[in-house]
Amino acid sequence: MADYVGLGSRPLLATADDTGLNPGNWTNHYTGKVIAVNVPQFEVYHMVVTQAMPGTQAVIYAGPDQYSFVMPVGGSEWDPSQPLLLNPSQELVFAWNTPATGTPPKTTLWLRYDAARWSNP
Repeated sequence: MADYVGLGSRPLLATADDTGLNPGNWTNHYTGKVIAVNVPQFEVYHMVVTQAMPGTQAVIYAGPDQYSFVMPVGGSEWDPSQPLLLNPSQELVFAWNTPATGTPPKTTLWLRYDAARWSNP
């Protein structure tokens, strides 16, 4: 049985793209340095997007996987039944379809790991 240990949240304002995936547009780029965990595998079990205009779209690159997202009216929270599994060498990128001007989108991730499976960080 899983014994989850929270690793806290990681809020991040988008910046002009530095990945090469989204030139000239806003990008939230969660590098290993930003995520900063010391376990072999962890879960993104909750995400919140704020400060993005309704209808704004993002392509989310999560390790080898790719997802699409459209900002609804208000705010958006993701609390999946199947958390996103990553390892510290993988990056998470929100590549927005809007030019890097004005108010940047803000994303916040909540991370945890299974202590029953992995050693303490």
